[in-house]
Amino acid sequence: MSFSFRVQQLVAKTLTLLLVSTLSFGQAPYLLTDADAIHRIDKYVEVFVDTSNAAKVDDVLAGEFQSHFYPSHGNLTFGYLKSTIWLKVTTRESSPGRQWYLEIPAPFLEYVDFYQHDNNTWHHSIAGYYRAHHLREVSHTNHVLPLEFGENGISTVYIKIDGRSPKTFPLNVVEKGKFVEKTRLEDLGYGIFFGILFVMFFYNLFIYFTLRQTNYLLYICTIVCTFFIFSSASGYAGKFLWPESPVMNYYGGRLSLGVLAIFLAIFTIRFLEVRQYSKVMYYILLTLIPLAVFSIVLVATETLSSAGNNLLSIATVAFMLTGIVCRIRGNKTATYFIVAWTIYLIGGLLLTLRNSGVFDFNFWTTHFVEIGAALETMLIAFALGDRYRRLKREKEEAQALALQLQQEATFKLEVNVKERTEQLYNANQELQVIVETNKKQTKIIEDKNAELDAFFYRISHDLKGPIASLLGLSELAKMEVKDDSALGYLEKQHSQVERLNNIITGLINLTQLNHADLCKQEIEFEKMIDECIGSFQGIPNFSSIIFRRIVEPDIRFQTEWTLLNAILQNLIENAIKYSRGQSPHVEIRVQRENGHVVLEVEDNGQGIAQEHQVRIFEMFFRATPNASGRGLGLYILKRSVDKLQGTIDIRSEVGLGSTFTVRLPLKVNVD
Repeated sequence: MSFSFRVQQLVAKTLTLLLVSTLSFGQAPYLLTDADAIHRIDKYVEVFVDTSNAAKVDDVLAGEFQSHFYPSHGNLTFGYLKSTIWLKVTTRESSPGRQWYLEIPAPFLEYVDFYQHDNNTWHHSIAGYYRAHHLREVSHTNHVLPLEFGENGISTVYIKIDGRSPKTFPLNVVEKGKFVEKTRLEDLGYGIFFGILFVMFFYNLFIYFTLRQTNYLLYICTIVCTFFIFSSASGYAGKFLWPESPVMNYYGGRLSLGVLAIFLAIFTIRFLEVRQYSKVMYYILLTLIPLAVFSIVLVATETLSSAGNNLLSIATVAFMLTGIVCRIRGNKTATYFIVAWTIYLIGGLLLTLRNSGVFDFNFWTTHFVEIGAALETMLIAFALGDRYRRLKREKEEAQALALQLQQEATFKLEVNVKERTEQLYNANQELQVIVETNKKQTKIIEDKNAELDAFFYRISHDLKGPIASLLGLSELAKMEVKDDSALGYLEKQHSQVERLNNIITGLINLTQLNHADLCKQEIEFEKMIDECIGSFQGIPNFSSIIFRRIVEPDIRFQTEWTLLNAILQNLIENAIKYSRGQSPHVEIRVQRENGHVVLEVEDNGQGIAQEHQVRIFEMFFRATPNASGRGLGLYILKRSVDKLQGTIDIRSEVGLGSTFTVRLPLKVNVD
C-alpha cells in the first residue's frame, strides 16, 4: 500500500468524523456493542429545558441553538416540572444489521415526540400517554422508537417531552431480541399482578354472594379501582382496553384514585369498627370522603392533576394509623390491616421519592408499589377471612353458652314446674272449696240484685203516679200564675219534676227491659248536655263552675234516651258536686272513635284514690268519707252502661280531678 493511499484514507476518516460531528451537533455518540445488554444511556444524553415552552423543532435543530443543550451527567430527574424537556441522543452501532430500539420506560409521560435524522431529513414520530396507539410507531406500553443508523453507523434523535406528569425517567437502548425478551418478562410480571387482582375480585365476589356482607362488596370496589389505577399507570389499559381513546387513561386512572379513597375510608370504618375504638380516627376517615370528592373535581377539571395522588398519600398514612390505634385498643383483626398498608406505604413512598429524584429509577422503585398493592389486596382478603372466622367462632361460643344456659334453665324450670305443680294441686283443692263458697255468694248477690231490681221497680211505679200529678199541677199553676218571678220558679220546679220523671222511667227500663226492648231514638248530644247542665242550677256551687262542651258534629247515634240521659246526669252531677279549687271546671266531650261513641266527663275536683277506683262501681260503696248519698248512683250508672252494651272507665288522681269515659257501640248486637 503506497503512502499516498494511506494519506487518502486518513483524510477520508477525518472527514467522516467531522461529518458525524456536524450531524450530531458536537454530541459524542454512545457505542452500542453488547446485544444482550440493556444499555441505559442517561449520562450520555444532552438536555435543554424550555422554560418558556416556546421553542419549535426547527429552532432546536438549528446549529446555533446547540449551545442551549447541556450534558445530563445521568440526571434525568425533573419531578413535576411543567416546562418542556428536550433531549438529544446520539448512538452508534458497532455491528451493522441489528435492529435497536430507543425506549423510555415511563408510561405516564403524556406527550413524547421523536425527531430522528434519516437520509438527510428529520423523521417525526409520536408516543405518549395522550396519544392513540395507532399513531405510535411501535404499539407498546412504554414509549419506543426504532433507531435508524446512517451510512456512518450513527443515529441522532431529538426527544420532546411535555405534559404535567412527573418527568422522571430512564433512557434505554435495547437490541430487538433483548427488547422482545424484556417485554415478555414485563408482560408476565404485570400478568401475575392483574391475575392476583382478578382472583381476589372473583374470590371476594363469591364470598359476598354467599355471606351477603357489605364489607366484601366494599372491598370488591377497592379492587376494581386498584385495577383501573395500575392498568392506566402501567400503560396496559391504554394498549388493550382503550387504545384509541387515550383520554380514558387520564380519567380511568386518576379519577379512580379519589373513588378508591372513598371506598377505602368506608371499608376501614366498617371493617375495623373504628367508631367503637377511636372517635378521633373515625372522624378523620369521614373527613377523607369530602376531600376525595373535591380531589375528583380537581382532576376532572384538570385544575390539579396530581390531586388524587396527593390525597391517596395522605389517606394511606391515615389508614395505617387507624389500624395501629385500633390494634392498640384491642382489635386483633387490625394486625393484618397494619401489615398490608405498611407494605403499600413503602411501595408508594419509593415511587414518590423516585419521581422526586431522591431514588434512582430501578426495578424496586418502579414496581414495588405493584408488589405492595398485590400483597395488600391479598392480606386484606385474609383479614376479611380472619374477621369472619373470628366472628363465626365468637358466634359459636355464644351459641354454646346460650345452649348451656338453656339446659340449666330447662333443668331449673323442670324442678320449678314440679314444685309449682304440687303447689297448684294443693291450691286447686283449696280453690274447689272457695268456688263452692263463691257460687253460694254469687247466688246470694244475684238474688239481692233481683230483689233490688224488684224494689226499684215497685218504688218507681209507686212514684210514677204522684210525679205525673205534680207535672199536671205544675202545668195548671203556670197557666194561672201571672207574676213573672213566681212563674220562673214554677218553670224551674216543672223542669226538676220532669227530670225526676225521667230518672224514674230510666230505673224502670233498667230493671225490666232487655236491649232489644229499649225504645231507641236519635240523640242530639248538644241539646241533651245543655238540658242536663241546666237541671243542676239549684246546686249551691253551680254558678262558680265553668262548663266546656266539645261535641264532634254530625254524630248519628240512636239509643234509649232515658238511660243515656241518666248516665250523663249522673256523671255531670258527680263532677259538679266534687269540684274544688279557685276555678272549678267540668268538660264534657263527645266524639266517634273506632265504631263507638265516646263520652268523657272531666273535672278538676278532689279525685279518687287509686285503691278505691277498682270498687267505685260496687253497690253501696263510697270512695270518700264526705260523699253524699248511699253509694247507689255509680252502681246504677254502671248497670245503665251495661244495658246499652257499653263500657265505662275512670282515670283519677287525688287533688287533680277525675275523668269518666263511657264507650257505646254505634251498632249493637241484639240478644
